[in-house]
Amino acid sequence: MSDQQDLIDHLDVIKTVTKEQMKYCDMPVKIYVNEIENLHTRVSVDLPKLLAVGMNPDLLTKLLAYTGALRTAESNWAELNTVRDDAKDAWKAEWPAFIEFRNDLIDHMDFAYRNSEPLLKKLAAIKEGDSQADAVQDMASLSVLGKANLAPLEAINFDTLLLDKAATDADRMGGLLGAVNGHMYVDDETKVIRDKSYTLLKRVVDEIRKYGRFVFRKDPERAKSYSSKHNRDKYNAYKRKQELEAQEEA
Repeated sequence: MSDQQDLIDHLDVIKTVTKEQMKYCDMPVKIYVNEIENLHTRVSVDLPKLLAVGMNPDLLTKLLAYTGALRTAESNWAELNTVRDDAKDAWKAEWPAFIEFRNDLIDHMDFAYRNSEPLLKKLAAIKEGDSQADAVQDMASLSVLGKANLAPLEAINFDTLLLDKAATDADRMGGLLGAVNGHMYVDDETKVIRDKSYTLLKRVVDEIRKYGRFVFRKDPERAKSYSSKHNRDKYNAYKRKQELEAQEEA
């Protein structure tokens, strides 16, 4: 069965994990998945001994399926981040020209509408606000205002085709800004599914590791297979750093 199918088949049970129950991986998910694949191999070899102390054989099946589901959920999240990063790069590249164009439109309209108090008031209202979202809305509003009041612009030989460009630019930049910031203040569904998939897998992993550490409690080297190598290495590096700092202070 493919990893994608694992996610599809177990999506309903993944979604039963509540927000309060969600756990967050303390290492890169790719590293965690690799560790769990190694654990699956180890458990497959040790299965008779684990079953002998009461481990449910379904845990091994769930371990494989939930690992596939997490791998797919992580890939989906990474792909979404790639799309956002691309949008962010495009935004940064286009923003200087966009804001210069906006300011140039405002300058021309300020001059073209200088003898019309009502139009200047509308223009002043458009210019309020200084956020990036305001700038995008400004461009759309300037296009509408200009098209509704062409005569003064034509009188100063303004290229009115630029009003169409303003509308097009507003649409494009609005889409980019949405891709960059659209989920900034809410939980992204793709990330939630990734974290819930991890939570579900972690429950199985933790249970299997408890059995393994018990079965091999008198064989420390074998028992290591039932703990995280990444976390062991991280802890050992921290201890070495502390020892070096202590030596330097002595």
